[in-house]
Amino acid sequence: LFEEAGATAKVSSIHVNGWYGEYDKLGMARRILNEIFGRTLRPDDPTVVFAGDSPNDEPMFAYLRHGVAVANFRNFANRVKHKPRWITAAPGGAGFAELTDALLAARGA
Repeated sequence: LFEEAGATAKVSSIHVNGWYGEYDKLGMARRILNEIFGRTLRPDDPTVVFAGDSPNDEPMFAYLRHGVAVANFRNFANRVKHKPRWITAAPGGAGFAELTDALLAARGA
C-alpha cells in the first residue's frame, strides 16, 4: 500500500516503515552526526557501532564496519544484499544486551 501511494516501504521486525522522499538511516545518521555533533561518519570509525534488526538497516550495515544485528534479523537476511558483520545469538532486547556486554568486555570494563 505504501509503494502504491508513491512512498518507500521497508519491513522492520516489529512494523513497516513508510516515508516519502529519498531518506535512509545512513543519510540521516550522517546528517545528525554532522549538524548536531560536528562529526563526519566514516565507515571504519572505531567509536561508532550500529545495531539493527531488519532490512531497513541495510544502508548502515553496508557502510559501517561495526554493523551488528540482533538475532531476529535472520528472519529477513534473504531480503538484503549487505548483511551486518555480526549477528547476535539472542533476539530483540536480549541481543542488544549481548552487544553491550561484548563492547564492555572489549574495552576491559
